[in-house]
Amino acid sequence: MTRLLLPLEHDPRPAKLHAEDALLHALKRLPRRVQQVFLLNRLDQQGFAAIAERLDLPLISIERHMNQALQTARAPGDALASIAGQWYVRLQSPQVTASERIDFRRWLDADPDHLRAFHETELRWRSLLVPARQLGHDDWYRQGRAALSLGGCSIAVGLGVATLVLFAYCV
Repeated sequence: MTRLLLPLEHDPRPAKLHAEDALLHALKRLPRRVQQVFLLNRLDQQGFAAIAERLDLPLISIERHMNQALQTARAPGDALASIAGQWYVRLQSPQVTASERIDFRRWLDADPDHLRAFHETELRWRSLLVPARQLGHDDWYRQGRAALSLGGCSIAVGLGVATLVLFAYCV
């Protein structure tokens, strides 16, 4: 009988599945509010203004959360990818100004690497769809702001009700 002491040299799963698993893991590590904003935008195609209104958050917070979600898919330390991601998110905001669009165009035309980085950002955004579907599979993100914040409170309320019932029973 032969025992394998070392793992096999290759994993039979394709590299694409590894990448999707890594992206899903990175998205799961994000704060719950960031995940919710990202999923409302990515899966429900809600715009920044609609998400801000729905969650009663300022528009700048929505942009910050979306940028944080998009940055999970980039290579660490890639400053150009970070800047391209910030432009990608800012251009989706309803508050983007004409002068910002001009600045973006100048940035894009300044160096061929900028165009490449922005194109890779668009591809990165597309690559987040499958992990986003897995993350939001049970539609938890569609719950309102209060439903997300009651997680710890529901335990305390349940214990309080149990105490009242017990107290009423003893009296």
